[in-house]
Amino acid sequence: MKTVSAFGSSQVTWLQAGVSLFRKDVRTELRTKVAFSAIGVFTFSSLLLLALATATLKEAKAFSEPRFYEAVDRMRTLPGDPAIDRAVQVAMYPAWSASAKLALLWVLLCFAAFTGLAHAFVHEEETGTTLALRMSMPAAGVYAGKLLFNLMLIALVTIFVTPVYMLITGLGMGAPAVFIGTMASGCIGLAGAATIIAALAAKARGTGALFGALGLPLLVVFLSLLMNAATTVYTPNPEPARALKDVGGLLSYGVALIAVSAVTFRFVWEE
Repeated sequence: MKTVSAFGSSQVTWLQAGVSLFRKDVRTELRTKVAFSAIGVFTFSSLLLLALATATLKEAKAFSEPRFYEAVDRMRTLPGDPAIDRAVQVAMYPAWSASAKLALLWVLLCFAAFTGLAHAFVHEEETGTTLALRMSMPAAGVYAGKLLFNLMLIALVTIFVTPVYMLITGLGMGAPAVFIGTMASGCIGLAGAATIIAALAAKARGTGALFGALGLPLLVVFLSLLMNAATTVYTPNPEPARALKDVGGLLSYGVALIAVSAVTFRFVWEE
């Protein structure tokens, strides 16, 4: 697909336009750091609160476990016994399952993403560059550029946040291949949802509250599929068919959402 630029006779494909817009957004973000700062502050503030909550849950879990008191009694008679240390560690383990921890991580990432990714189109409206983008590149190129930028941003946040979250909550990796597939598919789905919702919110001159309200239906489906995949991640020796179904379903949702958004984006962008 080619289009003629309003500012000259040269022709650009939607892919070239998307890459050009992506580079422009990266340069702008490196200069202002608005989106990354918003997501980073929200995420690490949430992690700090989560660390405090986890410590409280660990303490509550410990004092509600009979094994804790048994370990303390044995500690008095058999100091330095490795079995005692293991019993205490089990008793002090956070009071939620591994799959619930992974789902909670993605709830955190969803709120963080919707805090900062709305800036992708709102920034164009605020600076008055929307009309210039409409005239200089096809709608498909605008969508591709914004999608690439959001995907890069949420992937970077996920890479930085996930190890810290795992350290705080004691979350393990489970089945490594399934875990990586789930995280990658989650990033694709979240970036796809955030991009089209940001375009709708910006078109309506909406605020962050409108952005979250519009995104809620998409997030409900996304998180439901994600919880299915999270359960598979921490199932001992998961069957390949089950892993393919759950992780593939999550990935398919993201790909389908991006495909539908790419087709309908022109009507959102040009109307």
